[in-house]
Amino acid sequence: MDTISLYYFTEAAKDLNFTQTAKRLFLSQQNLSSHIARLEKICGRKLFIRKPQLQLTYEGELFLVYAKQAVISEGNILSALRSVANEDSGLLRIGISTQRAAMIIPELLRQFTQIYPNISVQLSDFPSYQLEQQLSDNAIDFCIGVFHLHNPELQATHLLTDKLYLCLTEKLLRNCCKDKAEYILKEGYKGVSVSEFPGLPVVLPSEDIPLGRTIRSCYEEAETTPNVLLTTTYPQMLRNLYFEGIAANYSTGMILMDMLKYRPDGMPALLAFPVLLNGTVVYREISLVINRRRYLPKSAKYFMSLIQAMFSMIEEECCSL
Repeated sequence: MDTISLYYFTEAAKDLNFTQTAKRLFLSQQNLSSHIARLEKICGRKLFIRKPQLQLTYEGELFLVYAKQAVISEGNILSALRSVANEDSGLLRIGISTQRAAMIIPELLRQFTQIYPNISVQLSDFPSYQLEQQLSDNAIDFCIGVFHLHNPELQATHLLTDKLYLCLTEKLLRNCCKDKAEYILKEGYKGVSVSEFPGLPVVLPSEDIPLGRTIRSCYEEAETTPNVLLTTTYPQMLRNLYFEGIAANYSTGMILMDMLKYRPDGMPALLAFPVLLNGTVVYREISLVINRRRYLPKSAKYFMSLIQAMFSMIEEECCSL
């Protein structure tokens, strides 16, 4: 039972469409079917039901668990051997959003390349659930983000407890809140509800971004409709809108600190109030996640140590907001 056949089987089990899997793996459908037929002959059981539509048999479901383990084990063996043979070169694959990568990767690479100048770093920007799947499939070495892990083979290490803030200029606050502005200026550091800012023009993250869904939950809980000036995937890139008092935005502490670094000269300061949901400040837990079964070379472990050190500093800075 060769591992290449096992790999093809696990990939076919993802798509449940031989034509699609063969195309994705640059195989002929006949070749893929031959590998599956060979496994079924060895097992003495049908692994797929072909009609009316392709699906795994009960035996196929059981077989899939062990097939995945075998494929991962082979990957670990090869990765370990390559690492031992040449620890100073290779490829490091990291799952991280473009937004977070822009804030931390340049400095991390500056430090990392001093020790591992011949290691190439490849970033993978996908939604959290897809990064979890890539990590489970051994397609990336580790990932950084907000995760709700469902696979017991994945292990999360805390990096940052990040608050959600409503950010706006004092002028915009006074225009929106009128008589309540003074109270918010005095007490808003404890947390604010979106219902306290009727008609406030805001820039919101897209709904396909978890942060965007969290913000919309705050409006739903407050039974308030946001006055959306703009929806975008990267609201932090439009910082001039906020500093000029044209609109407010929602930022985590990490994003807010990055925005403040690039405040244009002469622009007013931004006020930042923690956002409440059901009376509690909204937090987002950022974690570093690995696959317990995956072998990680020294270069990957070193990069992870740099990440943890950087987030430790970020967490201290966030506490000062």
